[in-house]
Amino acid sequence: MYRDEYERCPRCQTELVDAGSARGCTACEGMWVTEAVLREMAVEMKVPPAPVALEFEPESRKPIACPSCAAAMQAVRLNRVAIDRCDGHGVWFDRGELAAVLLAYAPPA
Repeated sequence: MYRDEYERCPRCQTELVDAGSARGCTACEGMWVTEAVLREMAVEMKVPPAPVALEFEPESRKPIACPSCAAAMQAVRLNRVAIDRCDGHGVWFDRGELAAVLLAYAPPA
């Protein structure tokens, strides 16, 4: 990607904006997160923080384009939530999906 090109939402093509350690879509509220950041988030959900394995399960559904490289992402499930993953760039979460995935790592209430 060139410096004058910006990542765009794979759902609505809105330019992604910085949202802390992720990038977000202001229109559809999707989130673009690297696997390293996702792993850190999941670790912090544990009490006390503990290593986690991100176990992606393949799913058959129409792929969407990676916001970084435009290649078709893998349709996967993580903690029973359907998401999209690019091996080289990150994981796309539609609105509410990131929270649902992370809650699965939290201790029971």
